[in-house]
Amino acid sequence: MKLFQKPLWPLGIRLQLTLWFTCVFAILLFVASAFLYKHLQTSLAGSLDGALQSRAEQIAGEIYMENGTIQMHESVGELPGFDQEATNRAVTSSDVNDDILVRLLDANGKPFRTTPAFRLLRVPSSSITQTLEGQPWQATVTTIDGQQNARIYSRTINKDGKLIAIVQVGQFTGELQDMLHHVAEELLIMGIVVLLFSALGSYWLASRAFAPIHNLIRTARSIKEGDLQQRVPVPAARDEVHFLAVTLNEMIESLDTVFSRQRRFVADASHELRTPVAVIRSTTDVALLHATTQEEYISVLRNVNAEAERLGRLINDLLALARGDEGKTRLEREPVRLDLLADVVAANADTIAEDHHVTIYRAQLQPTTVMGDETRLIQMVMNLLDNAIIYSNAGGSVTLSVTSTAKEAIISIQDTGIGIDQEHLPHIFERFYRVDPARVRDAGGSSGLGLAIVDWTVQAHQGNIRVESQPGQGSTFIVTLPLAVEAPVKESVLVGGREKVRK
Repeated sequence: MKLFQKPLWPLGIRLQLTLWFTCVFAILLFVASAFLYKHLQTSLAGSLDGALQSRAEQIAGEIYMENGTIQMHESVGELPGFDQEATNRAVTSSDVNDDILVRLLDANGKPFRTTPAFRLLRVPSSSITQTLEGQPWQATVTTIDGQQNARIYSRTINKDGKLIAIVQVGQFTGELQDMLHHVAEELLIMGIVVLLFSALGSYWLASRAFAPIHNLIRTARSIKEGDLQQRVPVPAARDEVHFLAVTLNEMIESLDTVFSRQRRFVADASHELRTPVAVIRSTTDVALLHATTQEEYISVLRNVNAEAERLGRLINDLLALARGDEGKTRLEREPVRLDLLADVVAANADTIAEDHHVTIYRAQLQPTTVMGDETRLIQMVMNLLDNAIIYSNAGGSVTLSVTSTAKEAIISIQDTGIGIDQEHLPHIFERFYRVDPARVRDAGGSSGLGLAIVDWTVQAHQGNIRVESQPGQGSTFIVTLPLAVEAPVKESVLVGGREKVRK
């Protein structure tokens, strides 16, 4: 049996907030009503006790002793049912309805005047004994049949310092209880009405509070249809909705940048792939129509082979970048002597430099060891040298140096080429971006992916790359990579994933 099951009717956020607000308000209202009821009950009970004490003092003031007999003034003697005859007669319904509770007792505690209604009460003997001891007595008693309650107050009557009598006065509490019951009913009805209006108000306030979120939803739906130029409205109040809107706008802007770059990448890749295919197609078409000798067919095959080689390099570069973006390219992590690697790559690039009438100088090759993928590092240095050679004029030079600091290895490749305008510097590492497309294509057919692969390789090795350039004065590419702290056993790491060391 499942302990937790999905509710049959899941509640929305607004309804949940409404229920929570209503529950909290109901608890507060209950506590306030209970406090009010208790305070009213205490206040009415205190007022009743005060009234009984005042009545007892008033009656005590009307009692006096004359010739050894207890006498009373007419104001007390005229109380309904308080005469001597009424004290001795049976209780009638009219006497009870008079609701006058008074009893006089002599100094020995023997009653000599009692109203008929008082005789219906079950008064304990402690009301007399405690009073005779000089302490007023006050308590709630019931009638003999237990149907009604009455509040009784008892005190002594002293004249000239001598006890002459005891007076006991009381009042039925039925009217007081009826009043409290009426107040409880009014509080209950009022509470229900207030809770109903508070629930409606809470739902309305929750709807108003979620209005900015509804605006975000509407805008997000329109953005979902493909218009990434829109932005969600940002509320003026710096609350959670404000920060949510800012976060969504940042996410949309990031997605817009990624999608724009992806669309541009696909378009450029299609264009670059179409060019060698078109060259191969036109070359073979011409050969099929006009070539007649073996030398002409060999020339055609050489051209086709060159374009196929260029197409293969382009496809490999695209595959490398695509796998790098997906985090599926594995880099071998092993100690690499960067100075020796750079020297070997420069030696291989000498042939290309000679074809462009450019000289490569090794200014400084300081012994430097880094942890990295040797193949990728070779490709990185080769692409930088190739880029420097292509952008250098005939008779120019490229200077290669490898140095190090306490924590970093520094590769510097400086050329004396045409330089790069400041407006192009932020974009040179973008895929298929060319500062001078016509010159590059004529110079060697670069696809515009070399620097993009360099940037990806540097980032994959936790390094940085920067460019210093002035138009007409050449450019300097500076790559910094973290030095190898020690030379561990060769390990393999998944770029974009968790590094795993194989010992």
